[in-house]
Amino acid sequence: MVRVALFLLILIFDISASTRAADVCVINSYPIPPARRLEHRVRELLKEHHHRVVTSGCSVKVLIGTPAVVKELNTNDNCKRVYTFVLFPEKLGLQNRENFYGVRIFPLPERTYKRFLKKFCLKERKVAVPISKEMLPIAQIYLKKSYFVLIPFKHSPVETFKELLKYKYVYVFPDPKLLRLVNLVTLINFCKDNKLIVFSGLSDLYKFNLDYVDEIDFEKLAEDIVFLVENNPESRILPCPCKEK
Repeated sequence: MVRVALFLLILIFDISASTRAADVCVINSYPIPPARRLEHRVRELLKEHHHRVVTSGCSVKVLIGTPAVVKELNTNDNCKRVYTFVLFPEKLGLQNRENFYGVRIFPLPERTYKRFLKKFCLKERKVAVPISKEMLPIAQIYLKKSYFVLIPFKHSPVETFKELLKYKYVYVFPDPKLLRLVNLVTLINFCKDNKLIVFSGLSDLYKFNLDYVDEIDFEKLAEDIVFLVENNPESRILPCPCKEK
Protein backbone atom coordinates (compact mmCIF):
# COMPACT_ATOMS: atom_id res chain seq x y z
CA MET A 1 0.00 0.00 0.00
CA VAL A 2 2.89 2.37 0.83
CA ARG A 3 4.47 1.62 -2.54
CA VAL A 4 1.20 2.41 -4.31
CA ALA A 5 0.89 5.71 -2.43
CA LEU A 6 4.47 6.66 -3.30
CA PHE A 7 3.87 5.76 -6.94
CA LEU A 8 0.76 7.92 -7.06
CA LEU A 9 2.57 10.84 -5.43
CA ILE A 10 5.41 10.62 -7.93
CA LEU A 11 2.89 10.44 -10.77
CA ILE A 12 1.06 13.51 -9.47
CA PHE A 13 4.29 15.53 -9.23
CA ASP A 14 5.38 14.42 -12.71
CA ILE A 15 2.03 15.44 -14.19
CA SER A 16 2.14 18.73 -12.28
CA ALA A 17 5.62 19.48 -13.61
CA SER A 18 4.64 18.65 -17.18
CA THR A 19 1.60 20.92 -17.07
CA ARG A 20 3.78 23.82 -15.91
CA ALA A 21 6.46 23.12 -18.53
CA ALA A 22 7.04 25.76 -21.18
CA ASP A 23 8.66 25.70 -24.60
CA VAL A 24 11.50 28.18 -24.23
CA CYS A 25 13.76 29.73 -26.87
CA VAL A 26 17.08 31.13 -25.62
CA ILE A 27 18.43 33.92 -27.85
CA ASN A 28 21.88 35.30 -27.04
CA SER A 29 23.00 38.32 -29.09
CA TYR A 30 26.30 38.77 -27.22
CA PRO A 31 29.31 36.49 -28.00
CA ILE A 32 31.22 37.58 -24.88
CA PRO A 33 32.20 34.87 -22.34
CA PRO A 34 29.96 36.05 -19.44
CA ALA A 35 26.89 36.01 -21.71
CA ARG A 36 27.79 32.61 -23.08
CA ARG A 37 28.29 31.14 -19.61
CA LEU A 38 24.98 32.62 -18.49
CA GLU A 39 23.21 31.15 -21.51
CA HIS A 40 24.66 27.72 -20.75
CA ARG A 41 23.56 27.87 -17.10
CA VAL A 42 20.07 29.11 -18.00
CA ARG A 43 19.64 26.20 -20.41
CA GLU A 44 20.70 23.78 -17.67
CA LEU A 45 18.28 25.25 -15.12
CA LEU A 46 15.39 25.29 -17.59
CA LYS A 47 15.86 21.57 -18.21
CA GLU A 48 16.12 20.91 -14.47
CA HIS A 49 12.77 22.66 -14.09
CA HIS A 50 11.26 20.38 -16.76
CA HIS A 51 10.99 23.08 -19.43
CA ARG A 52 11.68 22.28 -23.07
CA VAL A 53 14.45 24.33 -24.68
CA VAL A 54 13.51 24.68 -28.33
CA THR A 55 14.57 26.69 -31.39
CA SER A 56 11.09 27.58 -32.63
CA GLY A 57 7.44 27.43 -31.64
CA CYS A 58 8.17 28.71 -28.16
CA SER A 59 5.82 30.29 -25.62
CA VAL A 60 8.66 32.09 -23.79
CA LYS A 61 11.77 33.75 -25.21
CA VAL A 62 14.84 34.34 -23.04
CA LEU A 63 16.72 37.29 -24.55
CA ILE A 64 20.34 37.96 -23.65
CA GLY A 65 21.55 41.36 -24.84
CA THR A 66 20.08 44.61 -26.10
CA PRO A 67 20.15 43.63 -29.83
CA ALA A 68 17.97 40.59 -29.13
CA VAL A 69 15.52 42.72 -27.15
CA VAL A 70 15.35 45.50 -29.75
CA LYS A 71 14.53 42.94 -32.45
CA GLU A 72 11.71 41.53 -30.33
CA LEU A 73 10.20 44.98 -29.77
CA ASN A 74 9.15 44.94 -33.41
CA THR A 75 7.76 41.39 -33.32
CA ASN A 76 4.02 40.92 -32.97
CA ASP A 77 3.21 37.70 -31.17
CA ASN A 78 1.97 36.63 -27.75
CA CYS A 79 5.26 35.20 -26.51
CA LYS A 80 6.45 36.15 -23.08
CA ARG A 81 9.93 37.73 -23.10
CA VAL A 82 12.48 37.46 -20.29
CA TYR A 83 15.64 39.50 -20.80
CA THR A 84 18.96 40.49 -19.26
CA PHE A 85 22.25 42.09 -20.35
CA VAL A 86 20.33 45.29 -21.12
CA LEU A 87 22.14 48.21 -19.52
CA PHE A 88 19.30 50.75 -19.56
CA PRO A 89 15.92 48.97 -19.89
CA GLU A 90 13.98 52.16 -19.07
CA LYS A 91 15.49 53.85 -22.14
CA LEU A 92 13.71 51.20 -24.23
CA GLY A 93 10.52 51.57 -22.19
CA LEU A 94 10.66 47.92 -21.15
CA GLN A 95 9.15 48.62 -17.73
CA ASN A 96 5.86 49.38 -19.51
CA ARG A 97 5.95 46.72 -22.23
CA GLU A 98 3.39 43.95 -21.91
CA ASN A 99 4.92 40.46 -21.66
CA PHE A 100 8.44 41.80 -21.05
CA TYR A 101 10.18 40.86 -17.79
CA GLY A 102 13.85 41.35 -17.02
CA VAL A 103 16.78 41.17 -14.63
CA ARG A 104 19.14 44.12 -14.52
CA ILE A 105 22.76 43.49 -15.52
CA PHE A 106 23.85 46.75 -13.89
CA PRO A 107 23.04 47.50 -10.22
CA LEU A 108 21.07 50.66 -9.60
CA PRO A 109 23.53 53.31 -8.36
CA GLU A 110 21.66 53.83 -5.09
CA ARG A 111 22.03 50.15 -4.19
CA THR A 112 25.74 50.17 -5.03
CA TYR A 113 26.20 53.27 -2.90
CA LYS A 114 24.52 51.68 0.13
CA ARG A 115 26.59 48.49 -0.19
CA PHE A 116 29.73 50.61 -0.49
CA LEU A 117 28.89 52.56 2.68
CA LYS A 118 28.06 49.39 4.59
CA LYS A 119 31.27 47.59 3.61
CA PHE A 120 33.53 50.40 4.80
CA CYS A 121 31.29 51.71 7.62
CA LEU A 122 31.32 55.18 6.05
CA LYS A 123 29.03 58.13 6.62
CA GLU A 124 26.54 59.12 3.97
CA ARG A 125 27.71 62.09 1.86
CA LYS A 126 26.86 63.53 -1.52
CA VAL A 127 28.53 61.61 -4.34
CA ALA A 128 30.12 63.33 -7.33
CA VAL A 129 29.46 61.78 -10.73
CA PRO A 130 31.48 62.95 -13.74
CA ILE A 131 29.25 62.46 -16.77
CA SER A 132 29.47 63.32 -20.46
CA LYS A 133 26.87 65.73 -21.79
CA GLU A 134 25.62 63.03 -24.17
CA MET A 135 24.81 60.71 -21.27
CA LEU A 136 23.32 63.37 -19.01
CA PRO A 137 19.63 62.63 -19.86
CA ILE A 138 20.07 58.92 -19.11
CA ALA A 139 22.10 59.57 -15.96
CA GLN A 140 19.33 61.79 -14.62
CA ILE A 141 16.95 58.82 -14.77
CA TYR A 142 19.16 56.55 -12.64
CA LEU A 143 21.02 58.88 -10.28
CA LYS A 144 18.85 60.26 -7.48
CA LYS A 145 19.53 63.86 -6.55
CA SER A 146 19.29 62.94 -2.88
CA TYR A 147 22.56 61.00 -3.22
CA PHE A 148 24.33 62.02 -6.44
CA VAL A 149 25.59 65.28 -7.95
CA LEU A 150 26.10 65.17 -11.71
CA ILE A 151 29.14 67.05 -12.99
CA PRO A 152 29.00 67.17 -16.80
CA PHE A 153 31.95 67.39 -19.18
CA LYS A 154 32.16 67.90 -22.93
CA HIS A 155 35.39 66.21 -24.01
CA SER A 156 37.24 64.79 -21.01
CA PRO A 157 36.60 64.16 -17.29
CA VAL A 158 39.58 66.43 -16.63
CA GLU A 159 37.06 69.25 -17.03
CA THR A 160 35.37 68.07 -13.83
CA PHE A 161 38.47 67.76 -11.62
CA LYS A 162 38.23 71.15 -9.95
CA GLU A 163 34.62 70.45 -8.98
CA LEU A 164 35.38 66.89 -7.84
CA LEU A 165 37.70 68.24 -5.14
CA LYS A 166 34.61 69.52 -3.30
CA TYR A 167 33.51 65.93 -2.63
CA LYS A 168 34.83 62.83 -0.90
CA TYR A 169 33.12 60.10 -2.95
CA VAL A 170 33.19 59.69 -6.74
CA TYR A 171 30.92 57.27 -8.61
CA VAL A 172 31.71 55.86 -12.08
CA PHE A 173 28.55 55.61 -14.20
CA PRO A 174 28.45 53.44 -17.37
CA ASP A 175 29.22 56.31 -19.71
CA PRO A 176 30.96 55.28 -22.99
CA LYS A 177 33.02 58.47 -23.15
CA LEU A 178 34.09 58.21 -19.51
CA LEU A 179 34.96 54.52 -19.94
CA ARG A 180 37.46 55.17 -22.72
CA LEU A 181 40.70 53.82 -21.33
CA VAL A 182 42.60 57.10 -21.23
CA ASN A 183 39.66 58.94 -19.60
CA LEU A 184 39.01 56.21 -17.04
CA VAL A 185 42.66 55.86 -16.00
CA THR A 186 43.05 59.63 -15.81
CA LEU A 187 40.00 59.90 -13.54
CA ILE A 188 41.06 57.06 -11.24
CA ASN A 189 44.61 58.38 -10.91
CA PHE A 190 43.26 61.83 -10.06
CA CYS A 191 41.01 60.37 -7.38
CA LYS A 192 43.85 58.34 -5.87
CA ASP A 193 46.25 61.28 -5.90
CA ASN A 194 43.70 63.46 -4.12
CA LYS A 195 42.46 60.82 -1.66
CA LEU A 196 38.97 60.69 -3.17
CA ILE A 197 37.12 57.38 -2.77
CA VAL A 198 35.99 56.05 -6.15
CA PHE A 199 33.45 53.25 -6.61
CA SER A 200 31.16 51.76 -9.26
CA GLY A 201 28.55 49.11 -9.99
CA LEU A 202 30.43 48.00 -13.12
CA SER A 203 31.98 44.66 -12.21
CA ASP A 204 34.45 44.82 -15.12
CA LEU A 205 36.22 47.73 -13.40
CA TYR A 206 37.66 45.58 -10.60
CA LYS A 207 40.98 45.41 -12.50
CA PHE A 208 41.35 49.21 -12.34
CA ASN A 209 41.87 49.32 -8.58
CA LEU A 210 38.74 51.22 -7.60
CA ASP A 211 37.99 51.35 -3.89
CA TYR A 212 34.77 49.38 -4.37
CA VAL A 213 33.16 47.55 -7.29
CA ASP A 214 29.99 45.44 -7.22
CA GLU A 215 30.38 41.81 -8.30
CA ILE A 216 27.49 40.22 -10.21
CA ASP A 217 26.21 36.90 -8.91
CA PHE A 218 25.70 35.09 -12.23
CA GLU A 219 24.28 31.95 -10.61
CA LYS A 220 21.54 34.02 -8.98
CA LEU A 221 21.03 35.86 -12.26
CA ALA A 222 20.38 32.57 -14.04
CA GLU A 223 17.98 31.51 -11.26
CA ASP A 224 16.13 34.83 -11.52
CA ILE A 225 15.70 34.38 -15.26
CA VAL A 226 14.12 30.96 -14.74
CA PHE A 227 11.94 32.46 -11.99
CA LEU A 228 10.64 35.01 -14.51
CA VAL A 229 10.01 32.28 -17.07
CA GLU A 230 7.69 30.66 -14.53
CA ASN A 231 6.18 33.74 -12.85
CA ASN A 232 4.76 37.19 -13.63
CA PRO A 233 5.78 39.37 -10.67
CA GLU A 234 4.33 42.82 -10.18
CA SER A 235 7.78 44.34 -10.62
CA ARG A 236 8.71 43.76 -14.26
CA ILE A 237 12.43 44.40 -13.70
CA LEU A 238 14.28 42.52 -10.96
CA PRO A 239 17.42 44.04 -9.40
CA CYS A 240 20.85 42.96 -10.53
CA PRO A 241 21.98 40.20 -8.11
CA CYS A 242 25.30 41.05 -6.48
CA LYS A 243 27.57 39.00 -4.27
CA GLU A 244 27.91 40.02 -0.65
CA LYS A 245 31.37 41.31 0.23
